Amino acid sequence: MNVINRKSSYLALFLVFLCALNALFAVDTDSSWGINLAYYLDDNKGGSGGSNRFLPPCYVPKSYANSAAWQNGPIGGDPLNLEANATRKLGNGWGSLEFEVYYRFRAVFPLLQGDGLYKDNNLTLIVKPVISPVSFHVETEAQWTPIAFAKLLLGASGGTGWPLHILGAEGQALNNMDNIDNVPRSGWVETYFLGTTLQFDLAALVPGKWNHVVFSATAKAQYYNNSMAKDKDAWYWRANSGQTFNGWEYRGDYAIGYQPPWKVNFIGIVAEHRFYLSEKIRNMSTIASNGWGSDLQKWRFGPAMKVDLANGIGLTVLLQFANGLYYTEETSYARWFQRWETTQDEYIKIDRLVLQYSKKF
Repeated sequence: MNVINRKSSYLALFLVFLCALNALFAVDTDSSWGINLAYYLDDNKGGSGGSNRFLPPCYVPKSYANSAAWQNGPIGGDPLNLEANATRKLGNGWGSLEFEVYYRFRAVFPLLQGDGLYKDNNLTLIVKPVISPVSFHVETEAQWTPIAFAKLLLGASGGTGWPLHILGAEGQALNNMDNIDNVPRSGWVETYFLGTTLQFDLAALVPGKWNHVVFSATAKAQYYNNSMAKDKDAWYWRANSGQTFNGWEYRGDYAIGYQPPWKVNFIGIVAEHRFYLSEKIRNMSTIASNGWGSDLQKWRFGPAMKVDLANGIGLTVLLQFANGLYYTEETSYARWFQRWETTQDEYIKIDRLVLQYSKKF
């Protein structure tokens, strides 16, 4: 509880500091609220082996009870290894939903402005509380634009989560054993990051309302810390895959597209790139060793369209694909991912459809 109070105080102090700056200086401020909704297609999680480059959607779950390979394998054949809730089906028959609501406050301060590429130099501060059915956290971020085509980023967030038993979703829980019925499900999760964004608009070189071909690349080093987790303990956060660890991760976000002079503000391709930076995690169970793939370079990518509607309303639609690893049928029915053994074959699948709604005040 003292940890939670201390971290909450840091966030509160940041908010007070932000309000004080707003009172002292004439700054550009705005606020908005929004909803993010994602539907994940169902599939068999690459759990019965295979080498096809595309993993198709599948709404017929596979059960370990019908798998001779599992029953005769190194895990299913050893009753000492598994308990009642230590197995899983491959798929659930309907997919899954992700839902969150947020409020976002942004303040922009002129800083070291000059001429040409330096005329819009500024410092932007952002505070964003986010609530989902299984978690609550607050994100804070500082963005310094020293030159038109670059931003330097610094941020922190903190929050907590809880289980949603009716859907079997874990907002925050350790994932360090076969059966996690009795693991801790409380505590504090914090993240810190630093990074940079490079951005380019063709219209800056070739002026014209039809010339907005844009590119953006953001690279971050982000540190995760769960107050409950020990060294090399995996944990769930906000109903994710349960493969989060205390340590550093690389997070890349890229976009290339076109901004037409219509209500459609952006049409293009966006991509996310993730992998563990901390060697003790990245080398824990590598693809080459037929482990669960701690060194997998994770990608999520696909087409995106953002529409600016009337009265400050924005709507973004994304269809995203993702990569993953095939696992042997003899190990894939284990609930705990540390039991899985990859075949070293990789696939691409249709991952999710995302709708993002926002409303500016």
